[in-house]
Amino acid sequence: MKALIIDCLASGDGKRILARDVIGAGPRTVKGILQSEGIEAKIIPIEDLNIKDIKKYNLIFISAMTSDFKCVKKLVERIRLKTDSKIIIGGPIANDINLLEKIEADISIVGEGEITIRELIKKDFNAENVKGTTYWDYDEDELKINPLREILTDLKLITPSTEIKDYKNYFSARVYVEVVRGCSNFKRPLLLCTNKKCKLCENGTLKCPLNINPGCGFCSVPSVFGYARSRDEEDILKEIEALLEEGVKRIVLSAPDFLDYKRGEKLINPYFPEPNYEAIESLLSNCKDLADKYNANVLIENIKANLFNEKVADIFSKYLKTPIYIGCESGDKGHCKLLGRPTTPNDVLKAVKIAKKYNLKAQVYFIYGLPGENEETAKNTVNFMHKIKNYIDKITVYKFRPLPMSAFQNFKPNITKYSLLIRETANKINLEIKKKYIGKVLEVIISERHFRNKKDAIGYLPDSGLMVVVKNGAKFIGKIKKVKIIKTYEKYLEGRIIGD
Repeated sequence: MKALIIDCLASGDGKRILARDVIGAGPRTVKGILQSEGIEAKIIPIEDLNIKDIKKYNLIFISAMTSDFKCVKKLVERIRLKTDSKIIIGGPIANDINLLEKIEADISIVGEGEITIRELIKKDFNAENVKGTTYWDYDEDELKINPLREILTDLKLITPSTEIKDYKNYFSARVYVEVVRGCSNFKRPLLLCTNKKCKLCENGTLKCPLNINPGCGFCSVPSVFGYARSRDEEDILKEIEALLEEGVKRIVLSAPDFLDYKRGEKLINPYFPEPNYEAIESLLSNCKDLADKYNANVLIENIKANLFNEKVADIFSKYLKTPIYIGCESGDKGHCKLLGRPTTPNDVLKAVKIAKKYNLKAQVYFIYGLPGENEETAKNTVNFMHKIKNYIDKITVYKFRPLPMSAFQNFKPNITKYSLLIRETANKINLEIKKKYIGKVLEVIISERHFRNKKDAIGYLPDSGLMVVVKNGAKFIGKIKKVKIIKTYEKYLEGRIIGD
């Protein structure tokens, strides 16, 4: 039996434009499970797929996000014209339990796949009574929805493949290695709460009397993956070294909040206990040793502002040359409470000031068009962006999307002129911040040819996800070159190679 795993993550309507340097943990995890059960498996990014090759495989796995719906729908239609192989869809897109009524696949895997896929293999991919799946019953011509699976407690079952060369750009990509699964924010968005006297979720609670889904209202992680729990350091380091041996140069320690690492058991409180400083330092110290050994970089991403303090910053500054990513989402304190955020704008301001003090580059997330957004909250968000701009390296803004299994899954984006002001302000600030790069000489990993100008290339800074257009750089793909920055744009830099 042969399986093909098609990576559609961040492909939108069919072509990945942004985050082309990202290799997520999901497809590698699926491949590892299949291989551990004796099934030959290969990953292919959607942009590299030759549809004629589909006939070679008995099983087709598709990994995608909710925003990739158009891409996946079109892909499945094309596959159906070539083969009758079993089609299984997983990833965040499958959190919509009615997905198979919209896309003609056979099975969807809702949530974690480690046990579910192994059970499907044992049942020859008959999904009847397999928890965590939906499937199309062809005899009765209807969608069958099985109960959700309990969250994974034995993280030893996470066995990702490290055969990274399925991806052409593995040498320049940010390869994600899962460190923490789930999230510790089990508060609830007060926008949906009608019981104003209830205080159960002030510090997080598993059960809500009103059955409001846990976490920030726009996020589905707590509902899908449960409370935060951590993989063993030994398993993480083993996976990282295997990837570095393959030639990977950028590893991202993936977590909804890296500061939840080993912070406690069954974490549902986003405030207490404090970060596990000893465990964090041990992991980062050993990661740095590996990175130095293989001339690579290890990065982290998401952290909660309220858990970030000078003690954490001191540890980070010893071992990391990487941005840290902090969610703010709204610059209005009251709006943050309505969203179920565990942090306030003041927490974020304090965090970015600490980061600046320790020479850590902070990047801050915002979302526009959120439920509860109005003229006042939007203007407060814009004002807050200006307040933090001197302490940060970038602002990232997203348009609100109602994600299945999130508390706000039934809301629609409400995009007003004030929403757009948030986006426009972020763009202006980013352009202002990027001007500091002009004239600097930076090391850049040359990744691929430019889409339009074939003599130019796309590259990335080894210690971040910042993209650089390298003039006349196409002949240096796969190499690390020194590049002098000559122009800046909202989303990328432009430069010329020095010495060639």
